[in-house]
Amino acid sequence: MAAQTFKAGDKVAHRSWGAGEIVFGPFLRDGSEDNYLMKALSNGEHRLVDSPAMTIASKFNVGDKVRGVYSDDIYTIEAGPFRSAYGEWYATKDEDGDVGHNDADSLKAVETTEDASLKEGDVVRTLHDNAFHADVKAGDLFEVRAFAPYFPDRIKVDAGPGARMAQWTFRPQDFEKVGADKAAVHDGVVYDLTARYRDKDGDVWRFERCPDGEVHGAWTSRAIDEYDETLAETVRDYGPLTRV
Repeated sequence: MAAQTFKAGDKVAHRSWGAGEIVFGPFLRDGSEDNYLMKALSNGEHRLVDSPAMTIASKFNVGDKVRGVYSDDIYTIEAGPFRSAYGEWYATKDEDGDVGHNDADSLKAVETTEDASLKEGDVVRTLHDNAFHADVKAGDLFEVRAFAPYFPDRIKVDAGPGARMAQWTFRPQDFEKVGADKAAVHDGVVYDLTARYRDKDGDVWRFERCPDGEVHGAWTSRAIDEYDETLAETVRDYGPLTRV
């Protein structure tokens, strides 16, 4: 079988270096004419590679939300990619649940709320059930623990006790960043500051991030201020806290 040919600008997946982009080639090297210069997308480094180690990267993944370029309809990628003489295509499901097919060039990614300043320690909210095959529900909160190797736009979060995996991986379209006024992390637990929590004595607490930067709480209806117990103190003295 003849080696696959690539061109500058092609997005590829390399078996050792992960996602990359062809910047030059093909060219002759060591008697072979299928050599390329590839830029690794994880860190921007350039690598000398050959075609047997690469495949064309898929434009979309199963579960992605996409929009029709011409129809403006929203679809979910159900299967694919499939390739024919006419190019790459996918099985897609529309918002009515009907499954059909669309060419890759007739689809574009749905814009997301990805925040370029996202960093480890930030809190994110999942946007739909079973995001990227994880056992999660839309609205679940997680702390960003790391960024996925070779895919710097994907994040890793701790899955939690009893989950079938230690961590989940999410793509930008699977989550949105939650502001510091809406969530807080203490001792590895994410607390929703828009919710209420019941302590071990049955009292129900509200929490807010105050001007001092700390999260404080109160179990009465009065305004919360910096003289109230911090979230850490509440957990220590009255925990565990259960969301209600």
